[in-house]
Amino acid sequence: MNLVVLSSSLTPQDRVFTSRFHYTIKRKGGEFDKCKVRLVVQGQHMRRKGEDGVRDYDDAYSPVPAARGFRTNLSLATQQNMLPDHVDISQAFVQGELLPGDGHNGTVYIFHPQDTLKILSIDVYRLLKPLYSMPSAARACHTTMSASFGKEGCATVRFEKSMWTVTIGGARILLGAHIDDFVIACANQQVLDGFRARLLDAFEGTYEGALQHYLRV
Repeated sequence: MNLVVLSSSLTPQDRVFTSRFHYTIKRKGGEFDKCKVRLVVQGQHMRRKGEDGVRDYDDAYSPVPAARGFRTNLSLATQQNMLPDHVDISQAFVQGELLPGDGHNGTVYIFHPQDTLKILSIDVYRLLKPLYSMPSAARACHTTMSASFGKEGCATVRFEKSMWTVTIGGARILLGAHIDDFVIACANQQVLDGFRARLLDAFEGTYEGALQHYLRV
């Protein structure tokens, strides 16, 4: 985020949104893992398009695989003796790129959480990346990651826009993502390790090992 001066940097079309800290407990396999805090935008004040013409984002839709698609992936992986790996992308939304329709011409401003009640505060922040609770954050994340997979030669699987496939070194890779949780399957361990390493080089995340559970299941 960039700190800017409210009185000199904003135009009449720019809006400044409040923010807050959100606290949660993360679980892994149903067991306590860690406590987590995030800075989030109070996105309930953002509008796709109001009667007064104010628009804070273009679209919020982000595809996730249908349950049948995920089951099909696992069925194919089992049938073809593939090794399924689990990767979790950390703070996935803030690793995306802001969309052109976010804020005013792709520019979004927020107050610091401690300044939400200080109406006369002159310091605000211009976001360089999407934040959680922005309606378009998931879409921005998906768009950024899809572009990265495209550079790897990945192609989406028919109508499933969050499932991809690619063949590298004669080995087929199946890739499925539910926002920031990835399942990568390949029969060639070397190809699988290389693809996973490139994914974690492009986006900060953790290797969760061989798939044991997915989406708390």
